[in-house]
Amino acid sequence: MTVPSSHPRRVPYSGIWLENFSLTAVRGGALLAGGTEWQPDGIGSKPRASEGAALWDASTEEWRPVQPLPSARYDHAAVPLPDGRVLLVGGRTNEAPELNSTLIWEPETRSFREGPPLREARSHPVAVTLPDGAVLVLGSEFDDDMQRGTRAELLRPGARAWEPAGQTVHIFHVGPVCVSGQRVVIAGGRDNGFGFAIIDGVHYAPPLAQSTEIWEHGGRAWRAATGPLLEPRDDPAGVTLSDGSILVVGGWHEGQVLTSAEQWDPNTERWSPAGSLSIARSSFTLTALPDGRAAVSGGLGQGPFEEVTAVELWDPQRRVWSPGTPLAQGRAGHKVVPVDAGTFLVVGNSRPTPEAPPETTWEVWRPAP
Repeated sequence: MTVPSSHPRRVPYSGIWLENFSLTAVRGGALLAGGTEWQPDGIGSKPRASEGAALWDASTEEWRPVQPLPSARYDHAAVPLPDGRVLLVGGRTNEAPELNSTLIWEPETRSFREGPPLREARSHPVAVTLPDGAVLVLGSEFDDDMQRGTRAELLRPGARAWEPAGQTVHIFHVGPVCVSGQRVVIAGGRDNGFGFAIIDGVHYAPPLAQSTEIWEHGGRAWRAATGPLLEPRDDPAGVTLSDGSILVVGGWHEGQVLTSAEQWDPNTERWSPAGSLSIARSSFTLTALPDGRAAVSGGLGQGPFEEVTAVELWDPQRRVWSPGTPLAQGRAGHKVVPVDAGTFLVVGNSRPTPEAPPETTWEVWRPAP
């Protein structure tokens, strides 16, 4: 029998609910930064970029106030650095559709300072930390520069400026980006070509790509791996497992939610089937567990179309999915970070009742043994 995680409680923020924020694991807890605060506006609501930040203390399970961001932002990336700092990358505000600025969280002073600006302004970028502490960034939401989303840049430890890190071979809008050893792997996405557009009421998008592209640390070039994804996937989730392999789950194809999963082998650079979820869902969160397993939590169920609490665990030995400890409340698009051995902090939006507006709450989740 599974036991629900701790009861959800509201995250410290102003407004009705918070979205597009970052949540990063730090020593002793987790750092929440920025986001879009939805504020009351007559009978409705309006968004506002947030400069708010808070530190979750794992020892007391309480939020601690910290200094606000020097500049508000949302849709940014955030990655932990080996020395305990956190790097916030790019994003946007209500006035600026994309930012080239970065911020660095200093744990000693519990405050942020300006970091080296990006070479390219990026909204909704993807950032990963490499084994030596360098940070690789790529991706952009806007298509006014048809190649910008494929150009990567690198910030080496101690560097004061970002440097070019090559351009992808085919992939334009990247799928999951994961680190495996000294390699950065892009698992599909959308191919080079035109951007997203609506012409005479018809939606157009670049074709889905099943290709796998790899960047080797120390080089500045991307290459296409010999093994493509087994299925075309739009907006799947991906994560690096404890053995260096990569698990990709779900996504969409031709209007249908996918339940299948596949695993990338770092030795052969090829994909193999990794079972299927029992519940079709989108907007779920995929989390790597320290024992080699992975967890799919929450998401939007397909019948009825509502947030679910269900968790499914992937067993790497049997290569099957099975039920895990459910979330305390149904969530979709939430964030999950490790805060202790076998303990995870979950932050996202939930509804106290079906008729109530969403609110941003947190809970502690522990997977089934």
